[in-house]
Order: sequence, then C-alpha cells, then structure tokens
Amino acid sequence: MEEKKNQNKRVCPLCGKEYDGVPALSRKDNETLICPECGTREAIDAALSVPEFSAGMTEQEKEEYKENVIRKIHENI
Repeated sequence: MEEKKNQNKRVCPLCGKEYDGVPALSRKDNETLICPECGTREAIDAALSVPEFSAGMTEQEKEEYKENVIRKIHENI
C-alpha cells in the first residue's frame, strides 16, 4: 500500500515540494500542473490584482492576507 501511495507523489515545479492528490493548473501558462498550495497562491494573486477587491491594500497587506488564507486552509485539513 505504501508503494502505491508513493507512486502518486508529484513534485511541484514552482515550489519543489512533493504532493499527492489532484494538481492545480497554473494560471500563468494554462499548461503546467502545480501543487494545490501554489494553485491557491496563484488564485489569490489573481483576485488581489482586481482593484475593487484590493483597494487600499499595500503589497505587505496582500502578502499577509495570502499567507493567512493558506494557513487557514492547512488548519482545516
């Protein structure tokens, strides 16, 4: 069983971390499969690029927001 589990592991080309499960499709080229966490980061970056969503936020606040979302996701897994 452990051998089968290891066969499903992938390495994310963006962060270099090993992951299993369903990959995300990178928004940057719509071709590259990336880990779910990097996919979430790209999605948040896309949302934060919309002025109506991020009006008045500094770059530091955007980064803190992104890290808080990622942390909350990991807390619920």
